[in-house]
Amino acid sequence: MVEWVEILETPRFLTGGRQHSEDEQVMLLTRAALAAPFALSVRTTQHGRSILLGVFSWAAVNLAPPKVRKDRHWFGLGVGLDWAGERLHGRIYEIDGEDSTAER
Repeated sequence: MVEWVEILETPRFLTGGRQHSEDEQVMLLTRAALAAPFALSVRTTQHGRSILLGVFSWAAVNLAPPKVRKDRHWFGLGVGLDWAGERLHGRIYEIDGEDSTAER
């Protein structure tokens, strides 16, 4: 059972987008990612309480229609925010296997 969760520092964010085809002053958000360092307490009847530290990461692509949105989550136990933050750029593109730099 999870007893509590705490975000330890300000999360890191990354976004990507493209210009709107009909209005060059409008940007459409097409991808987003977040890395948030956490501590959480879990309790089991067999082993008691454990405190886990790590970074929760989330990335989503195809945020602008008509494509189907894809999300992915990672729980990096025992890793730091710098480590997870450095991986956001790769993760924001690996979800859909895009190798192109068109939106980077």
